[in-house]
Amino acid sequence: MYKKLFGDTVIYGLGAILPRLIIFALTPLYILHLDNTEYAKFSQLYSAIAFLNVILTFGFETAFFRYASEENLYKRVFNTSFWFMFANASIFLVLLYLFQIPIAEFANYSDHPDYLMWFGWIAFFDTICVIPFAVLRFKSRPIMYSGIRIVQNLFQVGLTFFLFLYASPSFLSNYLGLNEKVTYPFFANFAAAALGVLLLFNVIKDVRFQFDKVLFKKMFHYGYPIMLAGLAFMLNENLDKLVQRNIISEADAGSYSGCYKLAMIMTLFVTAYRMGIEPFLFKVAKNADSRKTYADILFYFSLICNVIILGILANLSWITAIFIPTESYRTAMDIVPIILAANLFYALYYNLSTWYKVTDQTYVGTVISLIGGGITILMNVLLLREYGFMVSAWATFIAYATMMVISYIWGQKKYKIPYKTPAIIGYMVLAIFLSFLQYYVFKSNLVIGNLLLFSYLGFLFFTQKSTIKLLLKK
Repeated sequence: MYKKLFGDTVIYGLGAILPRLIIFALTPLYILHLDNTEYAKFSQLYSAIAFLNVILTFGFETAFFRYASEENLYKRVFNTSFWFMFANASIFLVLLYLFQIPIAEFANYSDHPDYLMWFGWIAFFDTICVIPFAVLRFKSRPIMYSGIRIVQNLFQVGLTFFLFLYASPSFLSNYLGLNEKVTYPFFANFAAAALGVLLLFNVIKDVRFQFDKVLFKKMFHYGYPIMLAGLAFMLNENLDKLVQRNIISEADAGSYSGCYKLAMIMTLFVTAYRMGIEPFLFKVAKNADSRKTYADILFYFSLICNVIILGILANLSWITAIFIPTESYRTAMDIVPIILAANLFYALYYNLSTWYKVTDQTYVGTVISLIGGGITILMNVLLLREYGFMVSAWATFIAYATMMVISYIWGQKKYKIPYKTPAIIGYMVLAIFLSFLQYYVFKSNLVIGNLLLFSYLGFLFFTQKSTIKLLLKK
C-alpha cells in the first residue's frame, strides 16, 4: 500500500515539483534582468493571483474528490463542478475588464493597468483546468497529469528565455504590447496557461451541459469552508509579498521575495505529497485501520521533511550562488531558515487536517486558518513598517506553529489518531536545532553542514532500523 502511495506521489511529484522546479530555475534569469523594485511588482502580482485562484476554485477541487468517489455520482460531479468554475472565471474576467482602471489605481499600478489583464487571463485559464486535472488524479492517471504539467512549464520556460535573451524589444513592444521586461514572464505564463486548456482537451471534451442543483448545494457547502481556509492559508503564505511593496521600500520587498524562493524546495515537496495523498486519504477513510494508516503516514512524512530542511541549509552556500546571483538581493537571506521551519510546521498541519476532511467538518480548517491568518495580518500591519521584512518571516513561523498545535489538540479530542507524537516532536526539534546551528553558528559552511546532515541521517537509520525495513516490505 505504502509503495503504491509513494509511487503515485513520485509521479505526481514530477507533475507538481518538476514543472515548478523548472520555473524556479528561472529565478536567476529574473534576478539578473529585473532590479529589486521590478521584482517586488512581479512577486506582488503573483501573490495576488494565488488569492484569486483560491476564490475562483471555491474549494471545488477537494469537493470533487469527496463526491466523485460516491457510487454513480462521478459524471454529475464532473459536469457540475466544471461549469461552476467556468462561470466563476468568466464573470471575474468580465468584471476585471470593466473595472480595470479603478483597480489599477487602487493597487498602485495606474501606469500599467495592462499588468492586471495579463493576470486576469492567467487566472481564467488556470481555473478552467482545475477540474480536468482533478479528473486525471481521481482516475489515477499520474503519467498524463505529470506529462501535461511538464509540457506546459517547459513551454513557459522556453518562451521566457526567448523573450529575455533573443526577441527584439521593439517587436515585443510594437506587436505584443510588452514595453517592460517585467511583462515578459507575464506573457509567457499566459501562453502556457492557454496551452494547458488545449492539452486537456481529451478530458474537457467529455463535459456535458449538465448542472445538478441539489448536488451543487452539497458541494458548495462542503467547498466554501475549504475556500475560506485556503484564503487564510494564502494570508499566511502570501500576505507578506502582497503588502510589503506598499509598506517598506520596494528594494527590500524585492530582496525578501527573491530569498523566499530558496525555501520553495520544501513547499514543492509538500505540494507533490498533497497531489498523491489527497485522493488516497478519502479512499482509505472507511478502512478499519485507517487511523493507524494516517498516523504512520504523518510519522514517515515528518522525517522526510526534517531531512529536506537540513539538506537545503547544509548546501545553502552554493544554492544561493546559483539562484541569487545578484548581491543586492542577499540582504534578506536571514529569512530562509525561519521560512523553512515555518513550512515544516505547515506540512505537519496539513497532515493533521486529515481528521476534519474525512469527517466532513471542513469548517474546522476555516477556523484554524483564520487564527493563523489573524496572526499574520496583525504582525505585518503593526510591526512591518517599523522592524522590516524579518517581521514577515517570524509571522509566518508563529502562524503555522499555532495552526499545527491547534489542529493536533482539536483533532485528538474529536477524531483520535494514534500519532507517534513524542518521536515526531523529538526528531523535529533535533532537526530545527541542527538547522539553526548550521546557519547561525557555522554560517552555512558546506562541509560542516553536510556532516550534520549525514549525522542526522545516521541517527535516523540507527533508531528507526526496524521501521524502515517494515516500510520497504509494504
